[in-house]
This record gives sequence, structure tokens and C-alpha cells, in this order.
Amino acid sequence: MRIISGIYKGRRLTSSKDLSIRPTTDRVKEYIFNILQDFPQDKTVLDIFSGSGGLGLEALSRGARHVTFVEKALSSITVLKQNLEHVQIPREHYAIVQKDALLFAQKLNTTVDLCLMDPPYKYPPLQELIETFMQNKGLNEDGILVVEHEVINPIQKENPHYHLFLQKKISRSFISFLQYR
Repeated sequence: MRIISGIYKGRRLTSSKDLSIRPTTDRVKEYIFNILQDFPQDKTVLDIFSGSGGLGLEALSRGARHVTFVEKALSSITVLKQNLEHVQIPREHYAIVQKDALLFAQKLNTTVDLCLMDPPYKYPPLQELIETFMQNKGLNEDGILVVEHEVINPIQKENPHYHLFLQKKISRSFISFLQYR
């Protein structure tokens, strides 16, 4: 696992020893950020299910102003902190919130320009999480929500709260890009 592009390009990241945690592959990360292009530049980002921080760190490397990492597992937060220290990200550019993703979305009190969600493959409340996040106005007006989810756990393509403007299948994942209607 590494940072693909930007000011921290090439930095190796540590991943968790917990085999139930599935870090975002470099291939998926590259696809996401090739679609986003310069969008993360000077933007606020939310990395939900951040794990070891690969997506949020990539956004910081590409010029994001601030990333909030949301992760429930203390073991993942420990690895995330090691990666932030290793890459030498200044403290003012990130925050770490230890909380369940759905509870975080239910009590959302901020908006961001970009939200990256990479839930575990077996995450039944994915649709509920997306709808809660969108209903609670988690994104700024032109914000983008990117969700990596398993093919057998699809999200609604038609929804009153968002529109799915791009979706690609990579291996056993869908990468879905959403915006407000």
C-alpha cells in the first residue's frame, strides 16, 4: 500500500495485521482519484471507515485542506496514527473520530466537499448510512460522495436524496460516485 500521487507520492503505508480489514487497493484508489482529478485540492474531506487511512492520505497528498478520519476500531486507529506520523502530515490538516459510521452520520454537524466511504464488504446498513449522510446534509452543494462497496451489496441507483452519476465495477467491488439531486 502506498500513496500514488501528489506531494507524498511513493510513501509506503502500513496496513493492519487484522485480516478482516480490507484496505483499498492501489488500483481502486488510482481509479477514484483519476476520476476526481484536481477536485480534492483545497477541499475538506471525510474518510469514513478510514482503516489505515489510505484514501484520506491520498486526498491530503493531492492537496486537500483537511481530512476527518472516522473509524470505529481502535486497532485501525493505531495504524492510522502510525501512517500519519510516518508521512509527516501536520496535525492541523486532520482529525480522527473514533465512532461507528452510522452513529456519526446520524449526529452529523458538519459539511464537507468530498466524502470517501469504504465500508467492510459485509456491511448490511450501507444504504441506510448513505441516506442518513445525505439527509443530514453531509456534503456541500457541489460535493461528491464516493462509495466502494461489494457487488452483492449494491446501492440504490434511483433515490430522492442523491443521483448516481458514475459507477464502475472493479473485481468484486463497485465504485459509486454520488451527488445531491
